[in-house]
Amino acid sequence: MFALTTDGHYVPSVSQVDAGSLQRLVRAIRDLAAARDVADIVEIVRHAARELVGADGATFVLRDGDQCYYVDEDAIEPLWAGMRFPLESCISGWAMNHHQAVFLPDIYVDDRIPHAAYRPTFVKSLAMTPVRTTDPVAAIGTYWADEHVTTPAEAEVLQALADSTAVALERAQVLHHLEEVVAERTQEIAASNADLAAFAQVVAHDLKTPLTTIALYAEMVATLDGPVLSEEGAGALETMGQMIVRMGGLVDAVLSYSTAATEVTTSGKADFNVLARQLLEDLDGLVQERHALVEVDDLPVAHGSPALLARVLQNLVQNAIQYGDPEKPVVRVSGRTSRTSVSITVSDNGPGVAPEERSRIFDMLARGSAAAGSAGSGIGLAFARRVAARHGGTLTVDDGPDGGARFTLTLPRRESADDLASYIER
Repeated sequence: MFALTTDGHYVPSVSQVDAGSLQRLVRAIRDLAAARDVADIVEIVRHAARELVGADGATFVLRDGDQCYYVDEDAIEPLWAGMRFPLESCISGWAMNHHQAVFLPDIYVDDRIPHAAYRPTFVKSLAMTPVRTTDPVAAIGTYWADEHVTTPAEAEVLQALADSTAVALERAQVLHHLEEVVAERTQEIAASNADLAAFAQVVAHDLKTPLTTIALYAEMVATLDGPVLSEEGAGALETMGQMIVRMGGLVDAVLSYSTAATEVTTSGKADFNVLARQLLEDLDGLVQERHALVEVDDLPVAHGSPALLARVLQNLVQNAIQYGDPEKPVVRVSGRTSRTSVSITVSDNGPGVAPEERSRIFDMLARGSAAAGSAGSGIGLAFARRVAARHGGTLTVDDGPDGGARFTLTLPRRESADDLASYIER
């Protein structure tokens, strides 16, 4: 090893980095690897630099245009924390401009030192190490009250700290940029979603207004001329009424899907037992009409939006009744809770969903072969999957245990409803 003399040359020395300094360096490098911003980096470096070489003080200096900004320090007496100096007038600026470390056992014999700025301080010796050798963006200053000859071992330790600091600063810059991009993109998405929701509301209104007018005229024709209409005319009028109802339902379904990602909801506990009871009351007419049997097991409680999850459950049960066995639809609703998730399963006894259709049926306006010729908008499952994703969950379909289709809604378990806020607000 070598020691550094006052004239800047190395001479033989037996100095070497001790185990304690190595451990401190490793700890500093580890902490820098976890640092996320400049403030964290400064806090780590100003303490580590002083401890690593047994200095009486240490500063962290950032290059700020044509100035040196002494961000913070760890010293036995105040130095220059918070101050700025021209690059050309201070030793930290020289080190950064010349891409080279400076080691001065006696600062008062070097013309690069602004002696007037140092006289009020305790500093007698210093080491100034630039951060990032190719294009320095900062410097680490270490100071001693007594004359100190920096050894190559100390210089290597300081350089290792400076190299790790350079990496940390670059990573912090990247993280800051990414956070800005994400924040900007999030604002754009929120604005876009709001615009789409507003557009959907306007379109729904503009579509339903003429539908209402058509329905009124159809009713007027039936009232005024119904008795004299031919059989074909009466049939056409009836079909027109059915199409008006279907078109109105389609507009409502599209509006429901488009607002599923932006609708303001209250996040809380969704008790699926309560949701199922309310659902069966609402679907009683359909159950009676189809002579369906709906079996509901004891269901779990999940954290989420009760209003949205109730609509998901309604879509799944209504589909199961509609696409179950034509003679006697049997629907089974069950639930399960694991360490990490809550799942709700809705099974039917219909023809099931072919493997090649299991992804497509969740697309907007897509319908499986089992739905061919039946009523429906082809939007319900797309809506249900969007709500599941909004809650951080999934909606999948596979074969039921006794044939038919089995839809499974899986939601993450959470300690409180507040944990879901980040999903609900997307």
